[in-house]
Amino acid sequence: LPKFVPGGVNLRPNAMCPSCGSLERHRLMQLYFQNRTNLYSERLKVLHFAPEACLELSLDNNPNIDYVSADLYSPRAKQKIDITSIPYPDATFDVVLCSHVLEHIPDDRRAMRELRRVLKPEGWALLQVPIDRKRAVTFEDPSVTDPAERARLFGQHDHVRWYGQDYPARLRECGFDVRIDRFMGELTADEVRRFGLGNGEDMHFCRRASAVE
Repeated sequence: LPKFVPGGVNLRPNAMCPSCGSLERHRLMQLYFQNRTNLYSERLKVLHFAPEACLELSLDNNPNIDYVSADLYSPRAKQKIDITSIPYPDATFDVVLCSHVLEHIPDDRRAMRELRRVLKPEGWALLQVPIDRKRAVTFEDPSVTDPAERARLFGQHDHVRWYGQDYPARLRECGFDVRIDRFMGELTADEVRRFGLGNGEDMHFCRRASAVE
């Protein structure tokens, strides 16, 4: 079996692959892409926010993918883009990937609406965030700006909220159809162990709703 090492902000045991640097959620996403989507089987234009190096490599090197990586700060991203003001026309992208980004964005609803706007009507988006399953409602307080207090309240110094079970409703409010795919529950115990998937997370597979509520 692969040997994983401590990784993540709080150095979770058996979290990071020492070869590619992936964490549990990255490996789960890769399996999801391969088993549940058309990402590697069709010609697609892809927008990838805050590109994870371990995923970026396989996407950018795929000749079928017209790949745009975006970030406001990372020098590795191809384009410097504010997720709340994306400089592309409506319905530009077949696929939008955005994992563990929205919890950093003060106006996350504006970001969600922008992601929907640039997604083609027949396209799809995978919009992942950390969710506290014990919370029915997302917890946020814009008055909290101190990094230490944000870490205490939201789990990380640069997070501005803890999402709760209402996260899918928040996406729907911004014009997405959301399918919560409990993909990891279909994997065998051997696969979970072999890929070092930890507790995993549900996949929020989104399509552009025909009308915004």
